[in-house]
Amino acid sequence: MAEVFIEGKEVARVSRLNYKLPAKLRELLDGFKWAIHNKKQSAVCIVDGRSGMGKTTISFQMGGYMSENFSLDNVHFTPETFLEALTKTNKGDTLVFDEAMLLSSRSALSAINKMIVVAMSMIRSKNLFIIFNVNSIFDLDKNLALSRADLLLNCYGDSLTDKGKFIAFFKGADGRDRIKELYINGKKFYSYSNPRGNFFTTFSSEFVLNEEDYEAKKQLGVNAFLKSSKKQLSDKDKKTRDRLIEYIYKQGNLTQEEIADIANLDRTTVISALKRIKSDTNEVAATEIVD
Repeated sequence: MAEVFIEGKEVARVSRLNYKLPAKLRELLDGFKWAIHNKKQSAVCIVDGRSGMGKTTISFQMGGYMSENFSLDNVHFTPETFLEALTKTNKGDTLVFDEAMLLSSRSALSAINKMIVVAMSMIRSKNLFIIFNVNSIFDLDKNLALSRADLLLNCYGDSLTDKGKFIAFFKGADGRDRIKELYINGKKFYSYSNPRGNFFTTFSSEFVLNEEDYEAKKQLGVNAFLKSSKKQLSDKDKKTRDRLIEYIYKQGNLTQEEIADIANLDRTTVISALKRIKSDTNEVAATEIVD
C-alpha cells in the first residue's frame, strides 16, 4: 500500500539523496508517508540516546527522506518556536524538536513536557511527520510514550567514540506495542532491555544540513530558552535568589560584578535584587514603628 504514494517522482528523489537509510527503516518511513498523504494521518518519532550517539544525524536523515523541503527552518530548539511552527506547517512537512542538551535542566524538562501536551492536540489534524530528538524517552510525558509515539529509535554505542547505531521499537505485525512495554518496564531504571527491540542496525554519518548553521541556530535557541527561564522565575524563587545575593554580598565581601560572575547573572540583576531587599527591609521597619 505504501507504494501508492512513493512511486514515480518520490522514488527518484529519495534515490538521489547523499545517504541511504537502513532498509527496514525505509520500509517504516514509506508506510508513514502513505498514511500522511493518503489517510490524513500524522506520525510521531522519538529519537533518544546520550549525547554524541548520532541522534541529530539520524533525525535529519529521516527528515530529508520524508520531506523534499526539509531544511534548518524545520528544526526547533525551544518549545515556543516549535509550537509556533506547528501553526504554519503544510501537509507532509517534517518538524524536528531538538532538545539541545536542555533536559539536564529540570525547568527545561517541565517546559518541554507542557509543550508536548499542547503539540499532541495540534498534530492530529496536521498530516505531519514529527521527530522529538531527546536524551531519553523516560524523561518525556507518559502520554506521548504510551499512546502517541509511532516509532522510537534508541541511539547507542559501546564507547564514547562508538556511534551510528540504533535499536528500533514500534508496534509490529505481532501486535506488541514495544514502545509502551519499554516505557512501563524500563522507566524505573532507564533500561532499554525489556522488551527487545524490533530490530537494530547502523546508519551513515551524513549530517544532511549545514553543520555550522545548525550549531549557530542551536546556540541561539539555548540562549533564548535560558533567557526566558530567568524571566519566568516565580515570586518565591525571586525572593530566594535575592536573599542569597544579599547574603553573598554581606558575608563574602564581594563586589556586585564578582557576585554577577559567580551566579551567572548580569550586574543589573544583582543591583535590582539588592534594591528590592533594601526596599522590603524599609517597609518592614516602617510597619513595626507604626504598630
